[in-house]
Amino acid sequence: MRHILSPKGWARFVVNEVKSDPKSGDWLAAGLVPSPVLVPPARVADVAGLCAEEKIGVTSVALGYTKKEPPPPWFELSLGWRRYWVRLVPDWSASASLSASAHRLYILCPERVCDLSPLFALADPLTWPKHAARIVRTYVAADVPSRWIPICDKVDCGRLPSDIFGSNVMDMLSSPKKLYYLFKLVYDRRPETRTVGYRLGLWTVDPRRIPDPSDMAPRGEFTLAASMALSYVTHMIPFEKVKRYIRLRAVETL
Repeated sequence: MRHILSPKGWARFVVNEVKSDPKSGDWLAAGLVPSPVLVPPARVADVAGLCAEEKIGVTSVALGYTKKEPPPPWFELSLGWRRYWVRLVPDWSASASLSASAHRLYILCPERVCDLSPLFALADPLTWPKHAARIVRTYVAADVPSRWIPICDKVDCGRLPSDIFGSNVMDMLSSPKKLYYLFKLVYDRRPETRTVGYRLGLWTVDPRRIPDPSDMAPRGEFTLAASMALSYVTHMIPFEKVKRYIRLRAVETL
């Protein structure tokens, strides 16, 4: 069992080509423990085609790849340069105690390498950070042959220190308040937002103080830890707008 998200990146699998019918074979399936990942009711309408007043719990995932776009009711999830199709169906078993109705999340990718980051996107970290925090602390009951850090698609990670992706970054992603302001700082440049970001260790400069003439970034930028946290969700944010604030000097060469 491995974490869905670890200091080495998102759990990533080499999957088989499958038919878009969830009842067909060859899906790579795995359970989630110790508790389901909760999905807000609004997502249920999108991904399951159902109207729900209560949250549902993703108790397992199944992954596959397809050479062509699947027909509805598959929901297309475009995360930056990554593309997925997702679908929720009732699950008839679970490997953990239930806090919501059990469902299986099916993820289709346009290539044979598929990852579990759609769980994070469906949990809506901007509005429901506690659900996204649970993903960081949830295990996937399956062999994980590789890991994927999205920033490494944009930056030569071989030029970065090997210990830069640490457990402190996981702690940041699993803190509802820090996660909320991490995303908010991407879009919100107001001084009061940056002040909170500074207090939480996300932003380098307190807007209330006079900048030092020696400051490389007098208006501030993301701290190194916050930059690393963003590196796991680079495909979920407008990267071209935020890369100037991320403390990865390698991005300046792209």
